[in-house]
Amino acid sequence: MTVASFIISVVAVLVAMGALWYARGQKLAAERSAQEAKRSADAAADLAKIERDRRRDEVDEAKRLRVRFNLVHHNKSAYLLRNDGTDTVYGVHVDAQNILIRGDSDISEFPSGDSHKYVLGRTMDSGDHIIVTWHHEPDRSDSPRSTKLYV
Repeated sequence: MTVASFIISVVAVLVAMGALWYARGQKLAAERSAQEAKRSADAAADLAKIERDRRRDEVDEAKRLRVRFNLVHHNKSAYLLRNDGTDTVYGVHVDAQNILIRGDSDISEFPSGDSHKYVLGRTMDSGDHIIVTWHHEPDRSDSPRSTKLYV
């Protein structure tokens, strides 16, 4: 009888050790799964940030393309400043730096497709560009945007 109880106790110890080994494996698998889930969540957050940044860049690019100014040589010293974009802009200011300019340097409203004529007189030490600054909002509550146009 003692031999039978000894065998039963040895079998019970072996079963307990097997259960312990199996539980340890399950614990390690759960830890690996948690690490992978965290890594996956971090990657998803990074991807969402990249997507938000890309979308913001697309919106900024679309806003930038809503207004496109071009300075077109008309004849001799005459140039046309054109709004080739799709939006009307407000509070347009033409800064000719040290270039002599004849024409409106401040325009309250500049519709899409419209143009204004300028006569630009350059000297040896004058610059090679003008800076056009504008607002998208009629009340000029937005921050001004600007572009440099070469003469």
